[in-house]
Amino acid sequence: MGGVACVPVAGVVMARPEPRSIPVDDAGDRLSAFGRWIRPRRNLALFFGAVVWTVWLVSVLGGRGPLDLFGNVKGADFMEFYTAGRIVGGGDSARLYDFELQERIEHELTTPAQWSGVHAFIYPPFFALPFVPLARLPYGAAYLVWTATGLFLLVLALRAASGAEWGARLRWALAFVPVFAAVSYGQNSLVSLGILGATYALLRDGRDATAGLVLGLLSYKPQLVALPALFLLLARRWRALAGVAVAVALLVAVALLVVPNALRVYLELARWLPAVTATRDPMWKSHSWLGFFALILPGEPGLAGALAAFAALATIVVVRRLQPAWSRDELPRWFAGTMLATVLASPHLMLYDLSLLVLAGVLIPVEVLAADRALGAFAAIWIAAGLSQPLALVLRQAVGASVQLSVPVLAVCGVLLLRDRAWTTSR
Repeated sequence: MGGVACVPVAGVVMARPEPRSIPVDDAGDRLSAFGRWIRPRRNLALFFGAVVWTVWLVSVLGGRGPLDLFGNVKGADFMEFYTAGRIVGGGDSARLYDFELQERIEHELTTPAQWSGVHAFIYPPFFALPFVPLARLPYGAAYLVWTATGLFLLVLALRAASGAEWGARLRWALAFVPVFAAVSYGQNSLVSLGILGATYALLRDGRDATAGLVLGLLSYKPQLVALPALFLLLARRWRALAGVAVAVALLVAVALLVVPNALRVYLELARWLPAVTATRDPMWKSHSWLGFFALILPGEPGLAGALAAFAALATIVVVRRLQPAWSRDELPRWFAGTMLATVLASPHLMLYDLSLLVLAGVLIPVEVLAADRALGAFAAIWIAAGLSQPLALVLRQAVGASVQLSVPVLAVCGVLLLRDRAWTTSR
């Protein structure tokens, strides 16, 4: 009897339905269906990326001076780096964190544009030093050099993670909205990506100490160093950790020697940085657990912070359980998990910082993405990264509370991708 089992009860044969297998989770089934739907349409992402980049390039190249065709400052966030280079290069490093001085210089740079506020430079003082020579160039030329540097480091990261296949991966990386945001905003996320890509390549080659030295260069964003360093600690990679410590010490020493007054002011400013960043970057722009809970619990910063800390800890525990034992063959999966945890658990992470996921994405074997569920999870992360922030802003303006969908989508889909058994068969 198809679909029915016969069970004797007190001499009577009774029929009951055969037990059906229960899916591991409903999300997996939905992602499988989505993956089947998206597979023949995945090139739409490339078309969307081409349109966005074309519009932006026309606007930037057609603009005059520091402004684009729409009257916006070209690479607006780069302006804070350029301003910091001007202040230090002008011998006034003691006033590096004078926000009134920063504001005056930035508005002078962008005349005749009219806008309020300041793009505050709040990075450690050693991060201002590379911009001293750039600040000697006109703003437009400096931004062009900065953009070319970021794209070059993007290519290096792709080459480090995918070897000869980097060219095929590049077009997909450029179509990823956070990568476009990093370039168009003039942010430093592609520098971070390049550093992490080099770190991965050096770890793969067994050069742990050098990998740690390179990772330590990310200290201009301490949260992006702390979490990879934690996973290296859990993996007992002592030489890599020593390299991180040496790099951090060297950067502090350089700041002490070159801009000692700025370093002293920065250390005094450090305790106020959470409040400064919250004012500068509202939570509807944040793509971490802290931003997620702050949006759904407006007016409850203590509760949101506690829930975010718990979620960050849970993320680290889950990723650590999914990570394989350390080995060269298993390093792609290990490092992809580290990138996932770094993005989710960082207290301050903006749209352009999601470009770090490019490294995790290219480390996923093609054997994993051959399955509909994995492709669906990959595409869901891709789409959420592009649409979540505008949706969060609209909801916040309409109802007061909001949600950053990229965070739960990344958490669920990232875990599904990490635990996929095809990682093992792909080796």
